[in-house]
Amino acid sequence: MNFLIDENVGESVVQYLIEKGHDIIRARELPFREDSSLVNYAFEENRIIVTNDKDFGFLIYRQMLPSRGVILFRFTQEISSLKVSALEMILSKLANRILDHFIVVSDDKIRIRPLIK
Repeated sequence: MNFLIDENVGESVVQYLIEKGHDIIRARELPFREDSSLVNYAFEENRIIVTNDKDFGFLIYRQMLPSRGVILFRFTQEISSLKVSALEMILSKLANRILDHFIVVSDDKIRIRPLIK
């Protein structure tokens, strides 16, 4: 799978995805930083956005920007191991629901919502 890793996610998530053989691009490697530009880039490049930033939900559901998928972390504490564990579970048990879905991972649940097409 192809991922776009937002700046706020952390290097442990990047390393985990690389170790699992996924293709990743870090947002900080791109010549632009605006969230709307990141959404457009990810869509054009068939990449799932991995982020801590709630603004992506606004851009995709309210401004109707196209997306191939988002994984949004909403933990009360920014702990890298929680993010990696959540990704491991999503990739192993929910892999068929990543593309074209908006996934919100919080301390006690995972919500999966289909993207509007």
